[in-house]
Amino acid sequence: MKEQINLLVKLQEKDRVLDRFRRQIREGPERLQDLEKELQTLEEDVEADRRRIQDLKKTQREYEAEIEDGLAHIRKSRGRLMSVKNNREYRALLREIEEAEKGNADKEDTILSCLEELETLGRELEAKEKGLSAMRDRLESEKTAVSKEVARVHEELSDTEKSREKLVQTVAPQLLAKYEQIKARSGGIAVALVNNATCSECHLGIPPQMYNELQRQDTLRFCPNCQRIICWKEAETSA
Repeated sequence: MKEQINLLVKLQEKDRVLDRFRRQIREGPERLQDLEKELQTLEEDVEADRRRIQDLKKTQREYEAEIEDGLAHIRKSRGRLMSVKNNREYRALLREIEEAEKGNADKEDTILSCLEELETLGRELEAKEKGLSAMRDRLESEKTAVSKEVARVHEELSDTEKSREKLVQTVAPQLLAKYEQIKARSGGIAVALVNNATCSECHLGIPPQMYNELQRQDTLRFCPNCQRIICWKEAETSA
């Protein structure tokens, strides 16, 4: 039985390694997905700035055209001042010129605000575009690294699976069935080592009598707390 218990310990270690390999294979693409989302967010941010710049330039052009129209209207109104025949018309034209000049001044203030925002956005966009380029390079580099890493881990996974299959052939069928049953219900861990009368998985104490019996390694015993197969720490050294 001692030999079978040691085989179960070896089998558990194989399964831990396999779980780690499968997790590495899964985490590689997940890491790339996180980078791709980060890249997409940055691309959207850059595109939003570009659209804002286009909108500001359009507003600037429209207001500049309106200012030109206003200036033309002011010149025409001033020309009419010389031909008015009464004070009422004269004052009306003066108000019209004043309102047109005020409208132009407001539009000039708006254009100035557009230019200031354009300057700020231009600097920010330049920095973001550099960051975007660096992010794209990083993503391509990560894709290459992840592809190589996943290929390597796949190879190690395959080798370990073959090694596990050979090990399984040496375990008694009834013990193997019990191992698989416990592993399925215990988060993939069916065997726990016991050191200083403490289960390595649930971290709770083993009764003294059971701990003494466990060291004989003459039969399969189970943790009274987590119900996993428990092995005396010496089994790890033997394995």
